[in-house]
Amino acid sequence: MSKAPGQLNVQLSGLLEKMRSTDSDHRVMALIDLNKELTRSLTPIPTSSSSSTPIPAPRRQEVNYTDEYTETTLSENVLKLLGDSIAEVKSAAVSCISLMVRRPRPNVITNIVNSLLDGVSSHDEEKRDISCLALKSVVSEMPVDGQQVTVNVEKIVARVFALFKNDINPQLASELLQTLTDLFNRFAYIVKTSQSLQNTSITSLTDILSTGRPAIRKRAIPTVSALVSSNPGLFDTALKAQIVGGLSNDAESIRVWLGVIATLARGGSVHKIGTLMAEGNIGDVILKQTQNPEDTETVEAALVALEVLVLRCPTEIAPYVQAINERALALVKYDPNYVDLDDDDVDMDGEEEGDEDEDDFEDDAYSDDEDDSWKIRRSAAKLLLALIGTRNELLVDFYNTAAPVLISRFSEREESVRLEVLAAFEVLLRQTASARVAEVVSGGRNKRKRSEGMDEDYAPDDSVVSYLRVSLPQITRAILKQISSKSVSTRQQCFVLLREVSKALNGGLDDSANAICAAATSAIRSVDSSTSASLAIAALSFLSAFFVDHPARVYGEHLGQLVPAVVRCMKDKLQRISFEAFSAASSLAQAARPKNNSSPLPPAFDTPIRQLFDATTEILADNSVDGDVRERALDTLGYLLVHEGDVFISSYTTALPLIASRLASENTVTTAVTVIGKLAESPLCKGSEFEAWLLQVLPEVVVALRRSKRSTTKTSEFTCLSHILMRLGTSLPEQTAIGMIGELQPLIETPAALQVVSLILSQQQKCRESVDAQLSPTIMSLIKTPSSNQHLAEALAAFFAAYVDGDPDCVTRLVPALVENLGKHSALPDATRGGTSTYTTTARIVGTAVAHSQRNAAGVLALFQKVIKSSKVTEPDVYLSLLCIGEIGRTVDLSTTPDLLDKILSFFSAESEEVRSAAAFAIGNLAVGAPKVFLPAVIKQIETVSSEPTRLLLLHSLKEVILHSSPAQLELLADTLWKPLFADDVSTKEGDIGDDGVRNVKAACIGKLTTTAPGKFLPQLQELLRSSPKNRAIVAAAVRYTFIDTSSSYDEIIAPIIVDFLSLMQDANLVVRRLSLASLNSAIQHKPHLIVDKLSALQPLLYNETHIKKELQREVVMGPFKVIEDDGLENRKTAYETMYTLLGTCFSKIDLPTFTERVMASLSDVNEVKILGLMLLLRLGQMSPTSVISRLDDVVVAMKGMMKDVEVKDDTVKQDLERKEEMQRSTLRTAVPLYKLSNPQQAPQFHAFVSGLLASDKWRDFKDYQG
Repeated sequence: MSKAPGQLNVQLSGLLEKMRSTDSDHRVMALIDLNKELTRSLTPIPTSSSSSTPIPAPRRQEVNYTDEYTETTLSENVLKLLGDSIAEVKSAAVSCISLMVRRPRPNVITNIVNSLLDGVSSHDEEKRDISCLALKSVVSEMPVDGQQVTVNVEKIVARVFALFKNDINPQLASELLQTLTDLFNRFAYIVKTSQSLQNTSITSLTDILSTGRPAIRKRAIPTVSALVSSNPGLFDTALKAQIVGGLSNDAESIRVWLGVIATLARGGSVHKIGTLMAEGNIGDVILKQTQNPEDTETVEAALVALEVLVLRCPTEIAPYVQAINERALALVKYDPNYVDLDDDDVDMDGEEEGDEDEDDFEDDAYSDDEDDSWKIRRSAAKLLLALIGTRNELLVDFYNTAAPVLISRFSEREESVRLEVLAAFEVLLRQTASARVAEVVSGGRNKRKRSEGMDEDYAPDDSVVSYLRVSLPQITRAILKQISSKSVSTRQQCFVLLREVSKALNGGLDDSANAICAAATSAIRSVDSSTSASLAIAALSFLSAFFVDHPARVYGEHLGQLVPAVVRCMKDKLQRISFEAFSAASSLAQAARPKNNSSPLPPAFDTPIRQLFDATTEILADNSVDGDVRERALDTLGYLLVHEGDVFISSYTTALPLIASRLASENTVTTAVTVIGKLAESPLCKGSEFEAWLLQVLPEVVVALRRSKRSTTKTSEFTCLSHILMRLGTSLPEQTAIGMIGELQPLIETPAALQVVSLILSQQQKCRESVDAQLSPTIMSLIKTPSSNQHLAEALAAFFAAYVDGDPDCVTRLVPALVENLGKHSALPDATRGGTSTYTTTARIVGTAVAHSQRNAAGVLALFQKVIKSSKVTEPDVYLSLLCIGEIGRTVDLSTTPDLLDKILSFFSAESEEVRSAAAFAIGNLAVGAPKVFLPAVIKQIETVSSEPTRLLLLHSLKEVILHSSPAQLELLADTLWKPLFADDVSTKEGDIGDDGVRNVKAACIGKLTTTAPGKFLPQLQELLRSSPKNRAIVAAAVRYTFIDTSSSYDEIIAPIIVDFLSLMQDANLVVRRLSLASLNSAIQHKPHLIVDKLSALQPLLYNETHIKKELQREVVMGPFKVIEDDGLENRKTAYETMYTLLGTCFSKIDLPTFTERVMASLSDVNEVKILGLMLLLRLGQMSPTSVISRLDDVVVAMKGMMKDVEVKDDTVKQDLERKEEMQRSTLRTAVPLYKLSNPQQAPQFHAFVSGLLASDKWRDFKDYQG
């Protein structure tokens, strides 16, 4: 009879009989049967929860898997089998024990632990080894809570450490220390609560580190790290003094304590090591250990420790960076058993001689089994990589100091060292590329430089890119010496370096193109194994960048050899190779004739391009080819036709149907639609056959749009339709247009669909009846549906503009219909019913319609004038009429309309706030359309009015004037408009910061006016920096608007004083600091060239605002709850947003250690800041991988908290669950790309965490997320 789930189902007597059998096969089978039954009964019932926590939470007492007698008897018999003479039996017994301890009775687990500890203490080597293995399994599997757990943990620790007092076998010691490491990690909460356990452990471990054998000492280091990570107090009380003392002892002791420093810095004790670095001279002591390279092990240990400190304690190690760099450069050349040329010889001509030397290395390699100096060179190269990857502010220095040495070591005779040297140089190139992107963004927006004729590759003499250019001849010469190496890994890394050079310089390899093309051809011709496959992938990836970044003349003569090899790779069975081959082919297609270049295809390209075309169409037509490969082929065919379409006019019959056929496949329809859109946009695809094909596929694209499930926005489909329509123009057939109207009807509520319909209307007016019949009801309904989507409002305005253009007189019917469409209401809808967006959208449409039918403007205006003059109209009617008058007045001069201004001004005293705002809007726009008449009246009102609410309304009117007037108009009006903006608010008390609404209106106006006459107004703003908090706030807000200006004259005036304005980030007033942060963000975004040299002064102020400040937090009682209100939250959010902008425009000037530290801190802040922190972490990881990868394990605890599911309670609402799920998705959007960017050796905890998430049902779909 079978037992309940979770209960053991065995015949005890039969099982015991087999266990005691003299036949070893029976004993093994008995244990295997028991193992299967234990696995079944102990496997937990699956749950839907996918949350994971750092420490297993206490759980309820689960039912034991069998009765006490059976459990006791089985455990005793299995323990006896650990002493069996057959290894297979002992191994099976260990597996059973590891299962038995998952849900044991207290007396059984105690018995097992005692028995295994006795076995470990035995003098019998076999019994000792198998007991040690079993004990390790028990520690990994036994429950973390329950009776006797603390006692058992203390017993294991005491008994195991006791064994180290005698002469212990090194192998056994290693296994026992690993067991203790697991124990300290799993039972950290027990160790935390037991002072005696901590004292015993740390004392014993320090003794081992001080007196044990070298192998045992080394193995004890991770155990110390595990203990101290969960008990940081032990570092200060017991370990700190030991480290300091140990570093002054003998060489063996020094190596051990250097290992301790490195391991602790890698783990959770990094802040303790950082504090130790900051307090003492540990950096000098470690550097001193690198002075004697004959002591290889000590120097290697010191270099490893320095590498970890550079990565993990960047702030504390900063004072030593220069010395570390110098020492690493000296040691990376240390090769006492080989006489090499001087470093300067990398500049000498003698390529052939160098090649011969390289051949000597490979054919008759130097060998010395006792020579281990390569360990020093390898560690020094890794240290240089860490320095280069984390100290972007020293990039220029690295080109002066590190680059020549690294280049000279490309010919390193030891491959492992050579690969590390090449990897270090790769990081230098990657950092340069990131810096170049920032320099391009910064310099590209500087109009003055561009106007002086500098091309887009311009780099200042002190830029990082200029230093790379100077070193380029030496770099390429050294790479070319290695690119023909017999080592596949070296050749692969050489192509990686060449790709990074090309990306960093946007070319630059012209002079070496012949040798490079020959090497690339050789690499992609010989794809015959997984090793050479990786080489081919690297070579193809390089070619993709090489083709795009270099002019066609550089490589044109080599295409005869390159292209056949690329074609062969396009047909390769390995998908990754074919993907890279298609990417290279696409790049060549783009480079052969760049977009908008109508010059003939160079003769050298004709045959190669045709070869690519033939191969691509062949693969696309082959139904036996993998679908993903065919999709890549489709994309490549698109590039070939877009850039060389005129060459293949005779082949349209073959190619175009292949593209159209992919619309029928759900997997390729999106790519096909994108390709068709690009073809329609390309001027090189032409001819009657092509035009006829576009007409043929147009309905199919519309159908594909309706059926598409891949995208909710369907952007690519709508873009494709727009390009086709613009290409066809007025030749669009009437029936096709009418058919499209019908197909688009279900999607007409989207802005993109409205824009497409606008295009159809503008090109085929005969479809107006179909629009009226099929779309108008839906569009009218859409207009009266509340929405805050500005894109939708713009699309509706564009639609009605096209509609009115076809019949300008329809406005007389359209406007009344639009007004009637809103219905009759006694009051305006409040926010709960969508607000007034329907009225503002309708007014915008009316204004657009009148602008396109100005001959009917008077009649339309009369309609709304009648409303505002009537005393019996409702609030909504007045509100709409005022908005419409404003929209009309912006484009039509209404100055001749009698009493219009006075009538609108009368609504300033209306009870409704919305009506008052509409009146202000109307007056401002009337002044835009007729500034000579209406603007003086507005100014006079501002100067004479005594009512503060009225002044605010007039300021809103003034804002409309300033924002909608042309620069020429503003220059004439600037003096008139400036004074009213600084009129004191009578309602503002002394020292008060003022109302946000008023300040925002004034700031927008002041900022706009300042850019019209900066020489006059900037000094006035500068004077206000020393005035009241209210004025300082206005200035801080106004400056933000000035940075949007693009004139170089403004840049020259504000550049010397920009720091004065942005120094308001250290103002005493919280609001002023926040506004100044926003101004810095705007400056970085729009004028980074003004900021980049000032960042040393501004960055500390920025980072200071990211700290949580307790003095800005206060406790607020809300009913039965107490809530913490954080007044500094908005400042922190603005600061982190500014940091995100900074990363994209001023990368080379960022204080990377501090920047990284603040990003890490953001992940422990409130949710709004965490979201920004996750975005920053991902962006930083992409731009400076070395800085982030070494810190990934530190984010695991924070990310586990973010991924933990909400605990559903009685007061949990749907929004709580939605917010939590969005936080989880944001976390994964950051974690998955970083997971792919790193490897398990670099961040073991992070990889274990993310791989666990991706293995769950809930988040499996994120496996392929690319970021």
